[in-house]
Amino acid sequence: MGKVTDNALATLISSRITEIMNQTGLSLNGLASFAGLTAGPLRSHYNKTLTITVEHVAKICSPFSIPLADFFNPEIALVIDTDNLPGLSVFKETISAQEQNFLLKQKIDPTNETVNEDLRRQRELIAYVVYASDYFTEPRTLEQMVDDFHENYKINFSTERIYSLLRKYVGHEVLQRKPLPKPKCKGSISKRPFLYFKSAAETQGL
Repeated sequence: MGKVTDNALATLISSRITEIMNQTGLSLNGLASFAGLTAGPLRSHYNKTLTITVEHVAKICSPFSIPLADFFNPEIALVIDTDNLPGLSVFKETISAQEQNFLLKQKIDPTNETVNEDLRRQRELIAYVVYASDYFTEPRTLEQMVDDFHENYKINFSTERIYSLLRKYVGHEVLQRKPLPKPKCKGSISKRPFLYFKSAAETQGL
């Protein structure tokens, strides 16, 4: 696999991944796990930054009985019979239970009824992504996180909010941070030129 050179094909593949996620209710991480793929490369295919092999396409199509010819034909809308995919429901229930169990193990404080529900979900999501996913195996900017969390989890963050939440993990052998080359932006904290990533030791422990 290498850099994308056929933008039309890359766009088609990205749109197909979107169709599958919309019909199944899976996130990118969930789709990768269900199809037996690594989340990082699938995210790159979705973002049209990395080419994809036929073998990987076959792995995406197989669990949903999507013919390869249909996947690559832009004139055909994909139809997934989710009612006849009992394994999908079981998988989603299992993932949901795993996320809940993880959050309990991290001893996240129960929220007071007066605390805004969105803020609680943001704290829990950041904890899950930092500790239990491979998201930070690749360096990420705050702006990338805003887009990814909205796309994958339907939760809206500001860059300032993510910066605030990540501070508790940086420098405690969980996340590391490094500056980008010479700052081009000035002003608010949302423009701080940093990349956030996991250390090699943390990555190997996933």
